[in-house]
Order: sequence, then structure tokens, then C-alpha cells
Amino acid sequence: MKLAAHVLAYNVNRFLKAVIGNLEPHVDKIYIAYPERPFGYNTASRQNLVNPTKLEDILSITDSNKIEILRGDWITEEDMRNDCLQKARFEGFDWFLIQDADEFYTESTWNQIKRILLSNKSDNCFKTTWYNFWKSSQYVLVQPDGSIKNTNASFAIRCNSDIKFLRKRWFGGNIPVLDCPCYHYGYVMSDREMAEKITTWSHANDIFNNNWYKHKWQNWNESTRFLNPIEPTMWSRAIRFPFEQPNFAEEFALPIKNLQSQSFSDMFGDAVYNLDVNLYRVRKSIGKVVKKQVI
Repeated sequence: MKLAAHVLAYNVNRFLKAVIGNLEPHVDKIYIAYPERPFGYNTASRQNLVNPTKLEDILSITDSNKIEILRGDWITEEDMRNDCLQKARFEGFDWFLIQDADEFYTESTWNQIKRILLSNKSDNCFKTTWYNFWKSSQYVLVQPDGSIKNTNASFAIRCNSDIKFLRKRWFGGNIPVLDCPCYHYGYVMSDREMAEKITTWSHANDIFNNNWYKHKWQNWNESTRFLNPIEPTMWSRAIRFPFEQPNFAEEFALPIKNLQSQSFSDMFGDAVYNLDVNLYRVRKSIGKVVKKQVI
């Protein structure tokens, strides 16, 4: 069984060395997709910014012969991923894996994943469960049902299938889930890093409220609610991670700054944000009822 994986390399200096170390022992090839500027979701960012991660940054972290850098100027996330997928198909790999730079699997989980992919003869794709961490590997995000584990959009594609990425990381259909938890540190970064992330990532046009960065990120404390910037009801809050931490978590145990008492205007702004979320939740509920009646 031959495994290829890909890593998107825009603004990933915090994560890149660690993720290559996590991934490289378990696959036969890693395509690092390197863009010189952001996607086209935010026109101003694409016109004015360049990739903070430089080619020399990538070259300095590893001399593995499994690494191949693909350079391009991709407008969309799905374009970037599909170019890597097509390369894997052309080179005859069996499975193509999606592991973004801020995603990690334990050694035992990697072994479980490889056993499943080797033995499976019927499925053409999988996604995995994951934990989403918040500001530090010390804090994990909580779903509305109280769970701290949900699923990502995709993880593995059988290369001899006709699957392709249709929208960002998603390729449609009902995707089987491997309960092989990924540790996702996509929200483990400094204020400066987060400010850049939300103006350059593929969700730049999807943010629920432009005040998310101020009220939910900068002014966060353990009682702050509705933390997801895209689908605000998805993450109810962040709590201390209750399980034993893997070894790689230590690198992402960023210090949590003590939030000083909020001003009246900050508290009022957060309350207005939460009201907006609750109204959004009501509109969604009404929409579901109307849709059922129409059907």
C-alpha cells in the first residue's frame, strides 16, 4: 500500500516542522503545496500580502526524500488540493491523505489508520474524528451536546476513485468516519497570527460577525460562548482538555493571558453578539420547520 499526503503551506511556520515530523514516518510521499500569496477569497489580502512562510523555511526543516514542493498561485482551496490529488493519482499511489499543517495524530492512531486503509476494499473515502483546541493545547472546544469530539470534512481518498474536492476540503456525499482522533490546533496561535488567518484563509467571506475577533478571540475567557467564527452555535465554549495529552501537545501549550476585567462597552458588545447568535438560531429553527412543511 502506497500512501501520499499533502500539506498546504501558507503561513504555517508555527506548525510545519512538527507536522512533517508527525506525518513523514507513515507515508511514502508528502506534497507541500506552496503559494506565494493568499487565496482569492479576500481580494485585498490577495493583492497586498505575500506568504509569511518562505521557500527557504520549508527547505530548512527537512531533507527527507519524501517531500515534493508544488508551487502555484491558486485562487481557491479546492484548486490547490485537487492539484495535489492529481499528482498522487498520476504517480500511482493507493490513498491520498489530507493532513493540514495544524493537525496531528498519535503514533497508535497512525498505526490504526494504516491497518484500516490496508484492509478496506469497499470505501473510497474517509474522514476522522477530531478535537479542536482553542488558544492552547490546554483548552478544547465543546460542541452544543457537550461533546469535545466531532468530525473533520475529509481525511483519505482512494486514488483510483473519481472523487475530487468540490468546495474547500469537502467532496460531497456521505463520508464514512474513522474514530481515529486528530488533534487540531488551528485555533492555537497568537493574536497577530489569528488576525492574519481570518483575512487570508478560505473562510474569509464566511465569518458570521466581523466583531468575532474582538469579542470572542481577544476578549475570551472561560465563560465566553459561541466561539466558532463561521457557524456560531457549533462551539459552545472552551474547557480544559480532560484527557492525557500526547507528546506533541507540549509544543502547542501556549500561555493563556489573564484577561483583565472587561469594560462596559466590551461586555455590551459581547451581549449584542450573543443576541445576534440567538436570533440566528431562531431563524434556522423556523427555516427547518417551514422546509418540512413544504416537503
